Amino acid sequence: MDCVPQTPDVQHVWVRGHGDHGTPTPGLVVGWQHSPVHNATTSDWIALVATCPFNTALQLQWVGAERLLPVRDPAAAETGNKPRP
Repeated sequence: MDCVPQTPDVQHVWVRGHGDHGTPTPGLVVGWQHSPVHNATTSDWIALVATCPFNTALQLQWVGAERLLPVRDPAAAETGNKPRP
């Protein structure tokens, strides 16, 4: 078995807060897995997302797919504008 580096599929997303609280935060999805908890209000999938909550911090966290919005306009991520509906 050969060990060959794999280029990760990284996706730019907006991460919504829990419920309707807070403004969306830009993030990068670096991995996916099935959620260990299944119920009627959450997705069957969770994503490992990298965000920068502060200028000097990087945070990796598992986030339910229902809280993620894809970035449709790359310019919005660069300017910090909120995503368009």
